[in-house]
Amino acid sequence: QVKNPLPPLVGKDSLEAARLFNINCAICHGSAAEGNGPISTSGKIGGIANLTLPIYAAMADGTMFHSINYGRNLMGSYAAQLSRKQRWQMVQYIRSLQPKATAKETVTMAAAPKTDSIAGKK
Repeated sequence: QVKNPLPPLVGKDSLEAARLFNINCAICHGSAAEGNGPISTSGKIGGIANLTLPIYAAMADGTMFHSINYGRNLMGSYAAQLSRKQRWQMVQYIRSLQPKATAKETVTMAAAPKTDSIAGKK
Protein backbone atom coordinates (compact mmCIF):
# COMPACT_ATOMS: atom_id res chain seq x y z
CA GLN A 1 0.00 0.00 0.00
CA VAL A 2 1.38 3.37 -1.08
CA LYS A 3 1.57 5.97 1.71
CA ASN A 4 1.48 9.73 1.32
CA PRO A 5 5.13 10.86 1.55
CA LEU A 6 4.31 14.45 2.57
CA PRO A 7 4.14 15.88 6.08
CA PRO A 8 0.72 17.21 7.19
CA LEU A 9 -0.51 20.31 5.37
CA VAL A 10 0.13 23.51 7.31
CA GLY A 11 0.56 27.19 6.56
CA LYS A 12 1.37 28.08 2.96
CA ASP A 13 1.11 24.45 1.80
CA SER A 14 -2.44 24.25 3.14
CA LEU A 15 -3.43 27.47 1.37
CA GLU A 16 -1.80 26.29 -1.86
CA ALA A 17 -3.61 22.94 -1.69
CA ALA A 18 -6.95 24.74 -1.24
CA ARG A 19 -6.15 27.01 -4.20
CA LEU A 20 -5.23 24.06 -6.42
CA PHE A 21 -8.35 22.13 -5.40
CA ASN A 22 -10.55 25.10 -6.25
CA ILE A 23 -8.87 25.50 -9.65
CA ASN A 24 -8.75 21.83 -10.68
CA CYS A 25 -11.37 19.92 -8.69
CA ALA A 26 -14.16 22.21 -7.47
CA ILE A 27 -15.60 22.69 -10.97
CA CYS A 28 -16.94 19.13 -10.68
CA HIS A 29 -16.68 18.14 -7.00
CA GLY A 30 -17.66 21.52 -5.51
CA SER A 31 -15.62 23.63 -3.11
CA ALA A 32 -16.47 21.32 -0.19
CA ALA A 33 -15.89 18.13 -2.29
CA GLU A 34 -19.58 17.16 -2.02
CA GLY A 35 -20.00 16.40 -5.73
CA ASN A 36 -22.03 19.55 -6.36
CA GLY A 37 -19.77 21.75 -8.46
CA PRO A 38 -21.07 23.73 -11.47
CA ILE A 39 -20.48 20.84 -13.88
CA SER A 40 -22.47 18.49 -11.65
CA THR A 41 -25.34 20.87 -10.98
CA SER A 42 -25.67 21.74 -14.68
CA GLY A 43 -27.12 18.26 -15.21
CA LYS A 44 -24.87 17.64 -18.21
CA ILE A 45 -22.65 15.11 -16.41
CA GLY A 46 -23.89 12.83 -13.65
CA GLY A 47 -22.15 10.51 -11.23
CA ILE A 48 -19.59 13.01 -9.92
CA ALA A 49 -18.27 11.69 -6.63
CA ASN A 50 -19.16 13.25 -3.30
CA LEU A 51 -15.72 12.84 -1.75
CA THR A 52 -17.06 13.43 1.76
CA LEU A 53 -18.96 10.12 1.82
CA PRO A 54 -17.61 7.36 4.09
CA ILE A 55 -16.61 5.18 1.13
CA TYR A 56 -14.10 7.83 0.01
CA ALA A 57 -12.98 8.57 3.58
CA ALA A 58 -12.15 4.85 3.90
CA MET A 59 -10.22 4.84 0.59
CA ALA A 60 -6.47 4.37 0.95
CA ASP A 61 -4.34 7.43 0.19
CA GLY A 62 -2.53 5.50 -2.55
CA THR A 63 -5.84 4.63 -4.23
CA MET A 64 -6.95 8.26 -4.17
CA PHE A 65 -3.57 9.38 -5.54
CA HIS A 66 -3.92 6.79 -8.33
CA SER A 67 -7.33 8.22 -9.28
CA ILE A 68 -5.91 11.75 -9.43
CA ASN A 69 -2.84 10.56 -11.32
CA TYR A 70 -4.53 8.31 -13.91
CA GLY A 71 -8.18 9.36 -13.79
CA ARG A 72 -11.22 7.26 -12.91
CA ASN A 73 -14.52 6.76 -14.72
CA LEU A 74 -15.35 10.13 -16.33
CA MET A 75 -12.55 12.00 -14.52
CA GLY A 76 -9.40 12.38 -16.55
CA SER A 77 -5.81 12.31 -15.35
CA TYR A 78 -4.37 15.34 -13.58
CA ALA A 79 -0.75 14.19 -13.92
CA ALA A 80 -0.06 16.86 -16.56
CA GLN A 81 -1.71 19.68 -14.60
CA LEU A 82 -0.34 18.93 -11.12
CA SER A 83 3.14 17.93 -9.98
CA ARG A 84 3.57 14.74 -7.95
CA LYS A 85 3.78 16.82 -4.76
CA GLN A 86 0.62 18.74 -5.69
CA ARG A 87 -1.27 15.49 -6.35
CA TRP A 88 -0.35 14.26 -2.87
CA GLN A 89 -1.42 17.64 -1.49
CA MET A 90 -4.80 17.12 -3.17
CA VAL A 91 -5.16 13.82 -1.29
CA GLN A 92 -4.37 15.62 1.97
CA TYR A 93 -6.72 18.48 1.20
CA ILE A 94 -9.59 16.13 0.33
CA ARG A 95 -8.92 14.32 3.62
CA SER A 96 -9.27 17.65 5.44
CA LEU A 97 -12.76 18.08 3.94
CA GLN A 98 -13.96 14.61 4.94
CA PRO A 99 -15.71 14.02 8.24
CA LYS A 100 -13.81 11.67 10.50
CA ALA A 101 -15.34 8.17 10.28
CA THR A 102 -16.04 6.16 13.39
CA ALA A 103 -14.40 2.74 13.74
CA LYS A 104 -17.79 1.08 13.01
CA GLU A 105 -18.25 3.08 9.78
CA THR A 106 -14.72 2.22 8.66
CA VAL A 107 -15.31 -1.51 9.17
CA THR A 108 -18.68 -1.33 7.38
CA MET A 109 -17.20 0.53 4.41
CA ALA A 110 -14.25 -1.85 4.16
CA ALA A 111 -16.71 -4.75 3.86
CA ALA A 112 -18.95 -3.03 1.29
CA PRO A 113 -19.03 -4.51 -2.24
CA LYS A 114 -17.09 -2.57 -4.84
CA THR A 115 -19.21 -1.05 -7.62
CA ASP A 116 -18.65 1.20 -10.59
CA SER A 117 -19.83 4.62 -9.39
CA ILE A 118 -21.37 5.51 -12.76
CA ALA A 119 -23.08 2.31 -13.84
CA GLY A 120 -23.61 0.73 -10.42
CA LYS A 121 -22.01 -2.49 -11.65
CA LYS A 122 -19.97 -4.88 -9.53
